[in-house]
Amino acid sequence: MVITLGVFLFMISPFAAAASEEKWPSRPIAIYIGFAPGGGMDMMGRLLSEGMGKILGVAMPVVNMTGANSAVAMDHVNKQPKDGYNLFGISSAVSTFPATGLSKLTYKEFGMVGIVFGNMATFCVPYDSPIKDGKELVERLKKGDLTGSNSGIGGMWHVPQLIVANALGGKFKAVPYTGGAPAALAAAKKEVDFSTSDLSEALTLIKSKMLRPLIVYDDKPYVLDDITIPPITDFAPALKNKLAGGLGWRALGYAKGIPQDRVNKLIDAFKVTMASEAVKDFSKKNLLPLMDATGAEADKIFEAATQTQSWILYDIKEAKRSPQELGIPRP
Repeated sequence: MVITLGVFLFMISPFAAAASEEKWPSRPIAIYIGFAPGGGMDMMGRLLSEGMGKILGVAMPVVNMTGANSAVAMDHVNKQPKDGYNLFGISSAVSTFPATGLSKLTYKEFGMVGIVFGNMATFCVPYDSPIKDGKELVERLKKGDLTGSNSGIGGMWHVPQLIVANALGGKFKAVPYTGGAPAALAAAKKEVDFSTSDLSEALTLIKSKMLRPLIVYDDKPYVLDDITIPPITDFAPALKNKLAGGLGWRALGYAKGIPQDRVNKLIDAFKVTMASEAVKDFSKKNLLPLMDATGAEADKIFEAATQTQSWILYDIKEAKRSPQELGIPRP
């Protein structure tokens, strides 16, 4: 009986608790994605789920929780226990929250495991649209009578739309969808006059001749098979030194408060996954540039993007509040 009692006391002692902690993770780790299945964020989540799950030895299910340009999913993750079992797919759209008012959560509450991909914002029109090239699209944007789809107000694809329209002295009616892929499909179905999404999200529709890519948000053209897509700077040269404000990325993050040893395990698994042939092949096939920044380095990118993008929206009068209200300084 004495031995049994001793074993029991050991099991409930701090030493036993510490031993238990060493086994983390011991159950599935959820990756919450704030956008619909099929888009760039969803693809990123599933790629990391497979790779990191194998390394950590647990399932990592992707949970698509749409709403408010991913603010709903971000808020949900922030309310969960800070134990490392709930992660959040962070797109650069989150960087605009201090201006859009969708959430009070910022880089102050969320840290980065790592940034996976950059993007190639692409302006497309229905394949048989009367708008046949970038010059014609720019002229119509100046006229101000177009509708344009994106992945959410203040989101990864809305920001470059706003920056371009502002640089041209034009305007358009923004029509938000639940992700970049749905936004591209909306243009293919002629629900809007043009779409802005990642090139990867529109790729199938472009190859099937349902969409025509007219402009990439870059300072150099992009060659896709036999198509050369001109850069926005061909039509708005003044943007050449201002493109950074509209560039986006996709990352894996967490609500701060998780024990650092668990964060380190996540980062280690992320690094191994990013170095895998599966990720490299996926990147090449889907035209997604790898970024591969982790931990503190990725945190700095998140912080800088928030300061830059939220203040850009405020300065062009597309904000619902001043970023200063959340203590976000100008860059």
